[in-house]
Amino acid sequence: MLPTFLSRTAWFVLLCLLQALVFNHVHIAGVATPMPYVFFLLVLRSDTPHWVYVACGFLMGLAIDLFTGTPGMAAASLCLTGLLAPWLLRAFTRSDGDADEAFAPSAKTMKWGGFMGYAASLVLVNCIGFFLIENFSFFNWMYLLLATGSSAALSLCFIVAIELIRTRDKQDDRKRKRGA
Repeated sequence: MLPTFLSRTAWFVLLCLLQALVFNHVHIAGVATPMPYVFFLLVLRSDTPHWVYVACGFLMGLAIDLFTGTPGMAAASLCLTGLLAPWLLRAFTRSDGDADEAFAPSAKTMKWGGFMGYAASLVLVNCIGFFLIENFSFFNWMYLLLATGSSAALSLCFIVAIELIRTRDKQDDRKRKRGA
């Protein structure tokens, strides 16, 4: 329990710092800004209660908003993402007998296809919510589509990179334990 809490706290702090110090200063073509902090909600266990998803989304969004000067935009979009995350996770998990067992979403437990579908849907929900709140209108719908699509694609690339690093670290740990 304590190692899980410490691991989640480390991810929370790391993703907030990366977003505030690095990713918010990346604007490809003036529209694409990576938002890989969605990864924090992405890896919550499947048996996590719905309210924890929403609360974690709000806390992460509030921290992002405080550090980046986006008043409530990240908190609102991550609350929406946290609200939909459990249903999206169920939609992308296997439908065999093991579906009732709790698991931590990853490329290993869900296979890459399921994980990518789940990650892409969460990132897209977050980006749609964020840019709808930012624009607060549909008058500039071309910018809205371009910013949402490009930011979602860029965010997904960073999430895949994080997942590759995370799975490689777990494999290296297992190899070291076997060799010792």
